[in-house]
Amino acid sequence: MLGRRCYAALVPLMMGFIGLGGAIPLQPSLAAQTPDQAIPRDPLTAGTVRAADSIEIDSRVRKDVLDTLARELESRYAIPDIANKLAAVVREKERASAYKNIRTAPEFARVLTEDLFAVAHDKHLHVYFSFAPLPQGPPGLPPELRRMNGGISEVRILDGNVGYMKLYNVLPVELARDAVTAAFAFAHNTDALIIDNRDNGGGDPNTVALYVSYLSEGKPYVVNTFHWREGNRVEQFKTTDLGELAYGSRKPVFVLTGQGTFSGGEELSYDLQVLKRALIVGEVTGGGANPGGPVPLGHQFVVNIPSGQAINPVTGTSWEGVGVKPDIPVPAAGALSRAHRLAIERLSAVTADPLSRAMLDAVAMKLETIEQAESGSVSRLANAELLGNYTPAVGGGTTVHILEKDGRLIRHIDGLADRELIYLNGNRYRSAGLPDGFVISFRTDQGKSELLLEEPPRPSTIRVKQ
Repeated sequence: MLGRRCYAALVPLMMGFIGLGGAIPLQPSLAAQTPDQAIPRDPLTAGTVRAADSIEIDSRVRKDVLDTLARELESRYAIPDIANKLAAVVREKERASAYKNIRTAPEFARVLTEDLFAVAHDKHLHVYFSFAPLPQGPPGLPPELRRMNGGISEVRILDGNVGYMKLYNVLPVELARDAVTAAFAFAHNTDALIIDNRDNGGGDPNTVALYVSYLSEGKPYVVNTFHWREGNRVEQFKTTDLGELAYGSRKPVFVLTGQGTFSGGEELSYDLQVLKRALIVGEVTGGGANPGGPVPLGHQFVVNIPSGQAINPVTGTSWEGVGVKPDIPVPAAGALSRAHRLAIERLSAVTADPLSRAMLDAVAMKLETIEQAESGSVSRLANAELLGNYTPAVGGGTTVHILEKDGRLIRHIDGLADRELIYLNGNRYRSAGLPDGFVISFRTDQGKSELLLEEPPRPSTIRVKQ
């Protein structure tokens, strides 16, 4: 093995296949660039594959690679029956000279990966070609990984005190721990949490267990197991009792998924779903569960071979080949909006204080009118329907008057300058002369005409037409 065993999304990173700067010693073959794979690719190296098309191979190289590939698959692949089938196919292709017309290394890697997938249907099984000599022995963790902020690209607080974390990887736990700790410290006092896994390509199961730890409490428990072919060894991944640092097990959690959710990103989604700790919102994920690591084939070719199977201790199975099925199926592009609305609805249902509930209802109306506007699912209300005086639905506050002058809608509030309302979309208008975000939305709800006044950073408020 060239490196530690993990979900395959980390393999190119750990071997240097993908970096963050311009000097990229290795590059995934074209085989990795399929729509449903989740291994990230640095756009700075996009032209490297084309430049490498001139790297030619001959019959000797092809034979050496095929002989080694068949032998390694036979002895290492996670499921022995499939391992034998894979090896047999490789040897039969060699006997039939099926690859004799392939002259370049990247093309050879691409075709081999396709042929292996046709047998195993395993998205972790990839052949790569390196443009530089492979590292001798375990390469360790390249410096690039230390600049990736633990695989977390964004943490913020959404309207309604809902936390949001966007993950694009679950990096090795020794690199991710500080970033994960900081992210949960920032979101600690939110009332609900959304974890955006839509582009999470995977990584280290120990880091997955760390995330689950923050969403748990009490004694440690097993969240996942790897059943390795070699020695019939079982490896367990457990939570850690984080005490008061944990987000806890009671506040609502939502996980967003999409076709780009793969491998360890899928495990995080799957584990939280199985534990009934989170609601999964989005699309079915990629379907890659079997862990493994890179194996050299000679002549600067490498194959990532899954040599174990992920087995969840609750279900006795995994997401291999089927993906994680969302609890709330929606297109990935709309998953955040839907999850945010679900979070607000959940919080509103358990909020007794009328003023606090009114603030949550205002957030729900904002999200609703944005979604309707973007989807085109609502008809625009005529100006005449919007005119009138609007007072707060709950509590006190200013009255907002909507007037019409020369065919233009005008917002009037006593003591403030009048503002023309500029149409945006749906039933949403911006206030002329004010910064972005100062928006007024309208809707009719159960015979009532309502106005939502958005004036960041103050909470939005719903007003009812009198």
